[in-house]
Amino acid sequence: MTEKDFGPHSGYVMAMVERAIDGDSIRARRCFTCGGQPTTGIGEHVFPKWLQTKFRLHDERLTLLNGTFIPYRSLTVPCCSDCNTGFLSRIETEVQSIIERGRIVSNAGRLAVARWMAKILVGILVKETALLLDRKDPSLGNIMTADFIGELAHCQLLLQSARKLTRFSALHGKFPFTIYSYRIDGSEDDGFDLSTDVVGQSIAMRAGKLGLAFVNDGGLQMINGDKGPFGLEGATVMPHQFGELAARVHTKASLRDATHFYLHSETQTHLTIDQLEVRPFTSTMLAGGEMQVFEPWDSNRFAVRAALFTRLDEGVFLDRVTGNEMTTLTNLL
Repeated sequence: MTEKDFGPHSGYVMAMVERAIDGDSIRARRCFTCGGQPTTGIGEHVFPKWLQTKFRLHDERLTLLNGTFIPYRSLTVPCCSDCNTGFLSRIETEVQSIIERGRIVSNAGRLAVARWMAKILVGILVKETALLLDRKDPSLGNIMTADFIGELAHCQLLLQSARKLTRFSALHGKFPFTIYSYRIDGSEDDGFDLSTDVVGQSIAMRAGKLGLAFVNDGGLQMINGDKGPFGLEGATVMPHQFGELAARVHTKASLRDATHFYLHSETQTHLTIDQLEVRPFTSTMLAGGEMQVFEPWDSNRFAVRAALFTRLDEGVFLDRVTGNEMTTLTNLL
C-alpha cells in the first residue's frame, strides 16, 4: 500500500494506523502495519533474522500470555512487501548498528530503538490474536482478541512515524514515550533476555552488552526524572541488576493511572505529534494536591517480577516478615 492509495488528503500515516489496528483487518490477517494485502510468504519476523542469528534464538522459545511457548523463528506476522522492505527495513538497519555498538549515542538512535521495540510489542500481540488459547478447546477462542490491538494505537503511530519526517512535542522529555538504556557488564556477547507487560505496554530486552527498557506511556515514567529507577539510566550493570531494573520499569508501567491527550496533524511530507496534557484515569488526589498518575507502589508485585527476571529468590527483593523492600543495586547507589 502506498500514499496514493489514500488519495490527495494528508492523512497518510494516520490512515494506515487506523487500518492496521482495526479488528476486522487483524482477523483477516492483513498487513500488521498498514492493513493492506499481505505477501504470500511467511510475513515479517517480529524478531529479525539478524537478531536471531546474533543471539542464537532460532530454537529458543518465547513464553506467550497463555503460558505456552513459541520458537522465535516462528514468530511472524502478516506484512506487505512495501512495509517489509520500506520503513520497517530502515528501522531494522539503524537498530542493528546500535546493538552491534552496544550503546545509543543520539536522540535519533533513541527514537529508532523505541520504534523498533514498539514494533516487537505490537508484533507479539498481533501474533497472539492468531493462536488458540487452548488447542484442545478451540471454542475458547484465541489468546488475544483482535479488537484489543486497538489499545496499541499510539504504539502503532510511534512505529509508523518512521514513514515520514515527524515533529514531536512532548511534556516530559523530547519524545512521547519512556526509554532507558544500560550497559551490561559480565554478559556474553550473545546473552539475551526479553520481558513484557501487556497491561503497562512495556518491553525490556538484554541484547548482549546493551540493556533496553521501553514503555508506551507517553513518557509518564520520566515525570520525576529521565534517568529511571534510582537514576541509573546509562549506567553499567550486571545482567541480574538489569533484570531488577526491568522489573521496576514493568511494575511501574502496570501501575499507570493516567494517559495523555494528543493533537496529531499531517501533510504529505510531515507528521506532527503534539502531546497536550495528562489525563488521569481516576480522580484520586494525592497529599500534595496533585492528581495521581501512578497507583501506589506494590513491593510484592515488584518482588515477584524481579525474582522471575533475575532467577533469584523473592527474598532477595522483599523481606516477608518486615515488609522491607531490598535491591541488588546497592553498589551503584
